[in-house]
Amino acid sequence: MALSNAASAVSRHHQFMRILHTESSMGLGGQEYRVLLEAEGMEKRGHAVVVAAPQGSELAVLARQRGLQVKTTTSGNRGWMTLVPFYSRMIKQCEIDVVNTHGSLDSWTASIAGRISSRRPIIIRTRHKSTPVSRSLRHRLLYGSLPHAVTTTGEAVRQELITRNRLSPSRVISIPTGVDLERFHPQPSDAALRKSLGVGSQCPLVGAVTFLRPEKGMEVLVEAVKLLKNKIPALQCLIIGDGGEKKTLLTRVRELELEHCVHMLGFRQDIPALLTLLDVVVIPSFEEGIPQSLTQALAMERPVVASAVGGIPEVVKDGVTGLLVPPRNPAILSEKIAFILNNPSSGARMGQVGRQVIQERYSMENMLTQTEHVYRRLFQPLYSVSSDHA
Repeated sequence: MALSNAASAVSRHHQFMRILHTESSMGLGGQEYRVLLEAEGMEKRGHAVVVAAPQGSELAVLARQRGLQVKTTTSGNRGWMTLVPFYSRMIKQCEIDVVNTHGSLDSWTASIAGRISSRRPIIIRTRHKSTPVSRSLRHRLLYGSLPHAVTTTGEAVRQELITRNRLSPSRVISIPTGVDLERFHPQPSDAALRKSLGVGSQCPLVGAVTFLRPEKGMEVLVEAVKLLKNKIPALQCLIIGDGGEKKTLLTRVRELELEHCVHMLGFRQDIPALLTLLDVVVIPSFEEGIPQSLTQALAMERPVVASAVGGIPEVVKDGVTGLLVPPRNPAILSEKIAFILNNPSSGARMGQVGRQVIQERYSMENMLTQTEHVYRRLFQPLYSVSSDHA
């Protein structure tokens, strides 16, 4: 239900905000979880939040399960023709103050809807990936002209947009995804869970939590495990997550004759309990912002070996909070994993320092406070302008 004009004015004066998060992906990975975390967090801080996601998408289902207000899109092959009017109606009916876009299609259509709306909402484009953005005219519009600001999940992504795409530094803000420290904290390993997975109590255990996409480098992890088996025959590996690369990865596991030691668990809700089982958490990505699996693992004091790409080196200082490796190199990856397995005290020390870093810089509260600050900084001047012309 829409607010009255008087109520709307009061809510703006007290900086209560109605926030629309948009996402066009059907899947569920770190990007979609970020949308969910921000939406839940802002609602807990007293703001009204709407999540717009495709009908049948995993984000829409999970957001509803968590009690968030969800509006589903059904664009089909006529995305532009249906989504711009859809977002325009939503902005008007829900009296949206902030439009925060996350995907590609929704960023175009929701941003245009926001720009032509009499509501004059602020528009934020969040860039989650470290993949370079094209310098074409259309992308200059998408990142430069349509949004009032761009947020990124790490400083490396921010610098790329500033140097490569020539965005003004004042309009690009790095806000890494926060970790729920009440959920992700050091805790005892669950022997019953380990047994249920078919992993022996004395077996060294490595693994990854990821959405199965090519850029996540899971084939490199599997190849590193093959090399490690020659040195550590009892080694076992957990790959936790689902996605489009599952079939390809299963084929590679069979080719390397690793079916007996690589356990693909699919999507799981019990991530903290699974992380406690791992002697080493591996992040062999080819491109990243700051992956949530990294900050979650460090929050639980797990030793980490990760690719030196994207925003990862912002968190992992080699030999201090984890070990860095070049991407696409299973030989070096296997050596670094073996080092931690053979030097558990070093791994434990890096995990402890890693948790301190997460507590200081990557907590959920830090993320929400920074995001809220960006919203409010842009929100007040726009409201003053719209009030002057009312």
